[in-house]
Amino acid sequence: MATKKTTKNTKKRGRPASKSNTKRTVSSRKNTSKKTKQASPLAREIVFLALFVFAILSLLSLFQMCGVFGKGLSALLFGLLGALAYVFPVYLVVTAGLYLANAKNQRLRHKVWYSAGIYWSVCGLFQWVVNDPVQNVWEVYTVCAENHGGGGFFGGILSFELARVLGRAGSFIVILALFLLFFMLLSKKLIFSSIQQMYKERETDEDYYYEEPEPVYSRGRQMSTYTFDKEETAKAKPKKETRKKRAKKAETEIPENKNTVSQKEIKPEAQMEEVVPEVQDLSEINIIRGGEEPVRESSVYEKELEEKFGASKKIQSEPKTPTKTDTVDEPVKQKKEPVKITKEDKKEMDAVHKDLSKAATEQIPYRFPSLDLLNKPKSNGKRMDNSELRATAAKLQSTLDSFGVRVKMGDISLGPSVTRYELIPEQGVKVSRITGLSDDIKLSLAASDIRIEAPIPGKAAVGIEVPNPAREMITLRELLESSEFTKAKSKVTFAVGKDISGKTIVTDIAKMPHLLIAGATGSGKSVLINTLIMSIIYKADPNEVKMIMVDPKMVELTAYEDIPHLMIPVVKDPKKASAALGWAVAEMTGRYQKFADAGVRDIKSYNAKMDKLTNKDDPDYQKMPQIVIIVDEFADLMMVAPGEVEDSVCRLAQLARAAGIHLVLATQRPSVNVITGLIKANIPSRIALSVSSAVDSRTIIDSAGAEKLLGNGDMLFAPQNLPKPIRVQGAFVSDEERDSVVSFLKEQSNGPSYNEEVTKHIDTAPVPGAKNDSNTAHGGAPEQDELFVEAARFIIEKDKASIGLLQRMFRIGFNRAARIMDQLSDAGVVGPEEGTKPRQILMSIEQFENYLEENG
Repeated sequence: MATKKTTKNTKKRGRPASKSNTKRTVSSRKNTSKKTKQASPLAREIVFLALFVFAILSLLSLFQMCGVFGKGLSALLFGLLGALAYVFPVYLVVTAGLYLANAKNQRLRHKVWYSAGIYWSVCGLFQWVVNDPVQNVWEVYTVCAENHGGGGFFGGILSFELARVLGRAGSFIVILALFLLFFMLLSKKLIFSSIQQMYKERETDEDYYYEEPEPVYSRGRQMSTYTFDKEETAKAKPKKETRKKRAKKAETEIPENKNTVSQKEIKPEAQMEEVVPEVQDLSEINIIRGGEEPVRESSVYEKELEEKFGASKKIQSEPKTPTKTDTVDEPVKQKKEPVKITKEDKKEMDAVHKDLSKAATEQIPYRFPSLDLLNKPKSNGKRMDNSELRATAAKLQSTLDSFGVRVKMGDISLGPSVTRYELIPEQGVKVSRITGLSDDIKLSLAASDIRIEAPIPGKAAVGIEVPNPAREMITLRELLESSEFTKAKSKVTFAVGKDISGKTIVTDIAKMPHLLIAGATGSGKSVLINTLIMSIIYKADPNEVKMIMVDPKMVELTAYEDIPHLMIPVVKDPKKASAALGWAVAEMTGRYQKFADAGVRDIKSYNAKMDKLTNKDDPDYQKMPQIVIIVDEFADLMMVAPGEVEDSVCRLAQLARAAGIHLVLATQRPSVNVITGLIKANIPSRIALSVSSAVDSRTIIDSAGAEKLLGNGDMLFAPQNLPKPIRVQGAFVSDEERDSVVSFLKEQSNGPSYNEEVTKHIDTAPVPGAKNDSNTAHGGAPEQDELFVEAARFIIEKDKASIGLLQRMFRIGFNRAARIMDQLSDAGVVGPEEGTKPRQILMSIEQFENYLEENG
């Protein structure tokens, strides 16, 4: 019994003792590890500093620059390493620096040993080449220390000992094999498999020139380097990195695919596939073709979201392109001095207004032209099939993946001239990285040019627009036959073209309410204007819509001469065009006066009220037609009379919408001198055709992109209600189609419908910048400017005459100041112009007062 008790007591005593010992051991280990962690950074710094100093001293010693210590150290290094002693200081600093920066990286320690193995094998090769006649390895040390050559003691261990056993040839093979082994361990590359893969790629490239291969979606990934390091290919544990590496990784790192197959299950031929993402099934991509109603299947992105989160609601798709723009409030009104009109100008404008109003109220029977006068759409039969589209999408995806940009392919929209491929970037991928690869994508796809829309409005995707190999020509007839155009109720409906998905784009000029068209020569500007005019001809009766056309080039719009929709003949003189715009301002003012008298706010309400009147024969109470003023070359007008033209255009743009007057300005020189900031602020709707630079594109639509267009009707359409422009392909209108429609209108209208007196008044209207004798109306005496007297007295008092002085003093434009100076010259107040010399003052103040008394 006593023995048992003793045993129990022993056990009881032993257990607590073991626990206390364990606790002490663990705590001591923790304390030791904490001290080691705390001391390790300082210790590493000290070790690196010591090694760095030793490397510098070694380098100086090798060149006999370090005294007695240097001689001994030089003999030691040359004896151990031979000629490779010169490399030792650099090798020591590099390895020590890398180890200091990545002290916790276990793989780096292995690589340091592998690099030392390479260093050793190279020493062996050097000693094998020298082949000094020695009896043992220690003699190798002495010879290398004296001659400063060979591979030293370490190289002799390999070459001498292996040559004694295997002979010189066998020792060389073994040393070379050791070098290749350490190199493969350090670089993680399979040399022979890489050579085999390069040979296969060469055969594939040779076969590619003779027959077109099937689209291989992973082809762009087959050039990846082989790797056999399981820790690198498999999903490694996250480790702490340096700040520089973390910053770099934040930009380029993309999450790995979780569905990674382990290394043991992969054959050597397929090892390169595990470092790239899983190939997307491109058969799921929704392809939208022009001319078809897109059957909207759930996209790849939507399917993925539903699988992950069980979303029942569909993601909102891209908003449909509006066929009619929404109405907005009045455009921004700029405070501007009112354009002063002389008494003679007022008389002319009043007469023109009466005649135009009379011409507008005359009811003209109108028969719409037939669509048979237009060409039928022709199919070129060269549209891309689905396999080609998916192959291009795969090439696009692999190109981005080769630059470390992981994306998924979304919908593909096949348009008339370009195809848009939608890319859905993975989380963490910046949009700027995709746009920055524009040139690389263009090179990969062998495209003439591409345009990147990042992001697509209303979609979580980036669009890459690639030109089609064969462009599809859009005819005006298919636009006018579309349901969008036939169902439009506005009389000034404009069939713009087809967007990138093949949908017909139709807009209402009345809701734009003014339009600016700009593009370089050959971009399709004149054809687009023809499309606009033909759309109005096929939609509106001449009693409902009238047009005023200004054609300074005299070759574009003159074909529409004498059609019933014209209020006046086509204006060909730029100076008369300024007078026509001045009449439009007066007409606008007169219409607003009538609106005020009738108690309405716009032309639609006024015409509705006129329909309810019983006395419809009264010419003062007739429905007003909408007026569209089309200027083909606006830059020419700005050169002739910039002040008057800009004033008239700005007033019309600010106020003419409710009066039913709309401007369409076209120019082939989109510079800030032509499209001024004041004009841009009041013309919100714009169309940019192909231009030469991004600067011109920003001048038109306030953003780059028009320089990437293809020309021939390819445009960026920016109505006022859309945040970003949409790409549209315009229709082609041939001269034969235009002439046939115009001939039909002339035959059924029995001559022009405008009044001859209107033309006469416009022709005799005051011309900006002209002299007094040209301002004479009906042979009467020239009328002096309102500021004539004040200007004469000011010039006589200052004893100096210049146009710039008048501009600054009276705050008037250049043309008006020049006109006043010419009037002063005709009156004899100042002398004639003498080149760069100032004009002479010919009258005193007393003489000028006598002149005023004599001439009233």
